[in-house]
Amino acid sequence: MALPAFAATYDIDSGSIDIHATESGQLISQWFMNGEQKEYVSDSDGDIKDRPDNNITITGTSTGNTVTIDADKDQTAHVTLENVEINASSTAQAAVDVTGSGNTNIELNGNNTLTSGYGHAGLEHNKTDDSGTLTIQDEKNDDGSAKGSASDTTGSLTATGGYHSAGIGGSDEHDGQVTITGGEITATGGNGGAGIGGGAGDTDAVGGDGDVTISGGTITATGGSLGAGIGGGAYGNGTVTVTDGDITAKATGRYGAGIGGGYGAKPKPSGTLIGGNGTVTISGGTITEASGGYMAAGIGSGFQGLGTVTIEGAAVIKNAQGGAAGAGIGSGTRGDSEIIIRGDAVIENAESSGNGAGIGSGQGTTSYGALVPSVGNVTIEGNARIENAKSGSGGSGIGGGFIGIGNVIIRGNAQIGNATGGEEGAGIGGGALGTGDVTIEGNVTIENAQGGAGAAGIGGGAETQPDTEDTRNKVSIKSTEAGSPDITATGGGASDGSLPGAAAIGSGSVADGATEVKSDITIEGKVTIDATAGGSIAKGDAIAIGDTPLQEKKFAGLPVGAVITRKDSDGVDLTQEGDKPTEPEKPEPEKPDPEKPNPNPENPNPEQPSEPSGAVSTSAPAEELTASDAEYLVTVEGLSVTNALGKQITHSCTQNVQGKVLTIRVNSIVATAHLTMDTLRTLKAQGVETIRFCTLLYRPTSVSIDALLNLGVDEADILWTHNGIQARLTVGGTDSSSLLQ
Repeated sequence: MALPAFAATYDIDSGSIDIHATESGQLISQWFMNGEQKEYVSDSDGDIKDRPDNNITITGTSTGNTVTIDADKDQTAHVTLENVEINASSTAQAAVDVTGSGNTNIELNGNNTLTSGYGHAGLEHNKTDDSGTLTIQDEKNDDGSAKGSASDTTGSLTATGGYHSAGIGGSDEHDGQVTITGGEITATGGNGGAGIGGGAGDTDAVGGDGDVTISGGTITATGGSLGAGIGGGAYGNGTVTVTDGDITAKATGRYGAGIGGGYGAKPKPSGTLIGGNGTVTISGGTITEASGGYMAAGIGSGFQGLGTVTIEGAAVIKNAQGGAAGAGIGSGTRGDSEIIIRGDAVIENAESSGNGAGIGSGQGTTSYGALVPSVGNVTIEGNARIENAKSGSGGSGIGGGFIGIGNVIIRGNAQIGNATGGEEGAGIGGGALGTGDVTIEGNVTIENAQGGAGAAGIGGGAETQPDTEDTRNKVSIKSTEAGSPDITATGGGASDGSLPGAAAIGSGSVADGATEVKSDITIEGKVTIDATAGGSIAKGDAIAIGDTPLQEKKFAGLPVGAVITRKDSDGVDLTQEGDKPTEPEKPEPEKPDPEKPNPNPENPNPEQPSEPSGAVSTSAPAEELTASDAEYLVTVEGLSVTNALGKQITHSCTQNVQGKVLTIRVNSIVATAHLTMDTLRTLKAQGVETIRFCTLLYRPTSVSIDALLNLGVDEADILWTHNGIQARLTVGGTDSSSLLQ
């Protein structure tokens, strides 16, 4: 039997409030503790104890009283917060706790502030196997009238979680579920918690996941350290769906995505990933900003997680900013990505601050000297437009991060404005030390695919060397019934004289003496391509399309209307036969004409002389140093430097004018200096006290010769490695990295 219902307003200052949604209706109790005695608040209608009320409004201010809402299975609780301020930070309680197997709808009127205590979310809703849903809405004006006029009001909520808890969602060691349909929402997670989503989980995979759906409102969410702005808390996965609204989401500290996964860990001995994954679907609304923490994506996964991102419909991403080594859109460090951008979606800016792709994967890693690349799988189709995708260093604009493989498909009517690789990363394709597999089909426009130093505009990253004979870059550009691609690509220039210029389309370059990955390139149909090599004819490193300097890839059988324009970095024309096919001229009627003798009867159809071929040195001459310089070039016997594959690469050594500091310089990201104890003794006898090691993308490190000699090892190999992520020093196989400064 349905109960008679009030429609009252309850002041939280008078006591804590319990709301219970039952099959018979909604009940409310308000109480306070008188010593150890629980007493109920009274009004003109008597005690407020299990009072029927299907239209509850809570108002007022309190520093100790709280609200609990419990909805039975298949029931829905309806509660309005109106200018409520609850600060439970001095208690171990949630300001508002939503429980039960049923659903709860919270309407926002005026300005509301909820602050919870240790281990609890500001507005708490823990997701369990049988829990219902929490929906935060602003469907009516503050006076209860329907919306739809210029005088509409907007209700707001500011929610702050305690330690290990979300601003809105899960508490410590709990998953969180939240749906937001409207209002102005500001949510801040405590340490380890998401702004909106999961609380902090643990290494036993308990809690941390965040399940968030947003279909309206203006949202600002800030995650605590290790948590996402919106999505998973520490050790948690994030599942986020956005269909509308204006969203700003930021991770603070390390390892959490702006929108997506929190910190992912692989605890020993199992090594099984716990958390970190981000599954994000955005089909509408505007993401004003999504900023990931260190080693995490702006939109996608946290550290080590898989970033599964779909952006479609009329969604607009104004700024997706990955933290260092995380992608703007995609995955965090050591994570792979699966990305689809389609429909009428617009990405105004997707950027990694360094070593991650703008759109794609975060940074890969190494294991016992072997590369363990991340993989960025990216599909851009429909009418999607990417205005700017950029890596700060090491990563591609679209594709792989540093030590990352980029598998990219661009088709339909997709448009790419700028795809800019960071140093040694391709514009579209592989990051530094990574291959690119790129397919471009249909009515695609790419206005600028720019490779970083030594990397292809479209294709492979710099310093990518084959693991096997089957390791290849692959680029396929084809017209379809949908239309013909129009592409402008520029290879990265030389890197400080160590890396030659790279191809506009094809392979990145490698240091002198190393073996680059070759490229399989297919161009078919009525394409328009403007390819500018990163190198020049004058320096002998010009490749517009291909993988070998001064040996351009040629394409036969292109239809009339296809146009391939090639030039080197100085503007010198590199056009090949067949690049600009034209209609054959119609023969004129034969006219009587005396025969003219053939000047070369043995060759009636002389060909144009072929281009010169042969080995070309791409090393710039060493700069001469004078007595007034701070350093002198020197030669050190017994010193060699190898790359990631163990092959020797070029290096230089300088000694300062005082003779006390020897500097080894290598223009490579991954490099190992090899020395011996005899070499150290010789250097010490010459007055050298300190050795410095300088490589790309990592700070210089130094070591004292005396410190090495004082290890008491007479004969031992000394290996000093930089890999772009860290430095390591071993003496006779023993880790001596603590000696590095």
